[in-house]
Amino acid sequence: MPEEIKRYRIRPKTYLCLYPEEALSSGISTSEETLEELTLVISQGFGYSMYAVLKNLSEEKLREIPIHERGEKVFENRREAVNYIKRQGGGNFLLYGVTDLKIFDRREAKMDEENSLNDTMDELKKFNV
Repeated sequence: MPEEIKRYRIRPKTYLCLYPEEALSSGISTSEETLEELTLVISQGFGYSMYAVLKNLSEEKLREIPIHERGEKVFENRREAVNYIKRQGGGNFLLYGVTDLKIFDRREAKMDEENSLNDTMDELKKFNV
């Protein structure tokens, strides 16, 4: 059986995060938005409900790259995912199939409230409000 990888996202956003805490702190979100855990395997072809595009880097190196600059995303179909890889230059990305998607309980995420508040304030400043 292929090795499984976990990624997290706040639905309806399409970008993927390494940890639930990272997803919750990745931008402004409301408590109504759903935190999801995606189980991924390297794509062996067709037949998956969704597809993900991940950078071909170690987790340590990925942590050093800001979430929005990683370019890791989830797609509703294989064609969109493959086209995204082509537009990005191909070599640094791998195609994965989503084998399981489940709602992740926000209470299980161990958030640092002070840093989370600072991240939210930084996001608000971007809007020049």
